[in-house]
Amino acid sequence: MPDPRSVDDRRVAEIVARQSGVVSSRQLVACGLSRSGIARRVSSARLFRVLRSVYSPAPCVDEWGRRWAAVLAIDADRAVLSHWSAGVIHRMLQPRIGPVHVTMPGSGRGGTAGVVVHRSRSLGPDDVVVVRGLRVTTPERTVIDVAARADDDLVRRMIREGEFQGALRDGAVRDAVAGRSGHRGLARVRRTDPATVEGALRQTPLEDELDRLLIRAAVPGLVRQFQVTGASGSVYRTDFACPAIRLAIEADGRSAHRRASAFETDRTREADLGAVGWQTIRFTRIQVSTTPGTVQRLIRDTVRARANQMQPALWRGWTG
Repeated sequence: MPDPRSVDDRRVAEIVARQSGVVSSRQLVACGLSRSGIARRVSSARLFRVLRSVYSPAPCVDEWGRRWAAVLAIDADRAVLSHWSAGVIHRMLQPRIGPVHVTMPGSGRGGTAGVVVHRSRSLGPDDVVVVRGLRVTTPERTVIDVAARADDDLVRRMIREGEFQGALRDGAVRDAVAGRSGHRGLARVRRTDPATVEGALRQTPLEDELDRLLIRAAVPGLVRQFQVTGASGSVYRTDFACPAIRLAIEADGRSAHRRASAFETDRTREADLGAVGWQTIRFTRIQVSTTPGTVQRLIRDTVRARANQMQPALWRGWTG
């Protein structure tokens, strides 16, 4: 049976296109579709339920559609994407299967299946940016929010990734934390922020990944951010080093263009270190992320060969 009211389907289509494929029941009613008309369209597969009071003309929606649906289901005017959902949007966290996280100002409860609702009295206009039409917590605020519910390692890697991706300028998190109080995540951020923790300042996300491989390889005598003086007198900082066997292990996270332009500099550096007995091995982001087993095996083989050559007695018990 047709809807007794005139439905503006063109307007519905415009809303759906603007909101990544979804529309709320409130918006449908504003376009002339009655509640019973919505139910009939659902039963005839002209609309599909995404979340409570949120629908799509398509049976499936993408991640942006899920984000829009979460905001529409909770409060289209006040809900802000936050926590892990905001971290993914700002490219500081990897996508993961799970609910969408939103923050609502003030106190209280409320939510729906597929959405985690956080409440905050401290969320202000400066904590929010607009991304593809959706209100999202800023990268700095996102770090602080996640820090209230994550461990030190995740927060540290999140900050490094944000700086690496350009979402966070150097010192941005430090500055954001300085003027705040009363948030559960502040203490952890102050403890883990590379801008304020000695020794973590220059490590990159790729170095974090390579670090984990080196830990699994159980390389003895490993030192991070080690300085070596070359034959020319120049001092170089290595990402990782085994000083006892004069082995430098480098994480090469540069783009192909930068690798090409830096080729001569790298070779000069390696020759300078080689003149004082140091060997350098390099691994790219693609190698570390796609073939970690091969990288780990190459590291072990190189360490074993250097150890047998230089320090056989010292390294005889290593079984790496």
